[in-house]
Amino acid sequence: MNKHIDKAMELRNKTPMMDNCSQTIMRTYAKELGIDEEFAASMGCNFGGGMKCGSTCGVITAGLIVLGAKGIDSPSVTNEFQKRIAQNHDGMTNCADLLRANAQKGGVKKIHCDDMIKESIALIDELVAREENK
Repeated sequence: MNKHIDKAMELRNKTPMMDNCSQTIMRTYAKELGIDEEFAASMGCNFGGGMKCGSTCGVITAGLIVLGAKGIDSPSVTNEFQKRIAQNHDGMTNCADLLRANAQKGGVKKIHCDDMIKESIALIDELVAREENK
């Protein structure tokens, strides 16, 4: 696995689990972004649960924050990030829709969200590596 996914799953498996999906991604990249993990978590606190109202999934918003903090602000890259996640989930990007679809399939929320975090991190790392190698 990759070091970012390992770190994120370590955070998600703490008891009690303290971080939402956005906070988990923000904490995962905090050190490389030169910020404290607590500050990173506070930056991501209002993006979990789809901005706390079922809107855009926190793994997307946190992913866009991390990409921006790593100097990636190209509309083509940020659009690709969002589109690829949507393509993997029947076009859905809103937390409420994603959770509803998961529940209809009999899925477990924590497992679903953990998988979304892993997907977002893998895509962040892929896009960052690609942009750094241009």
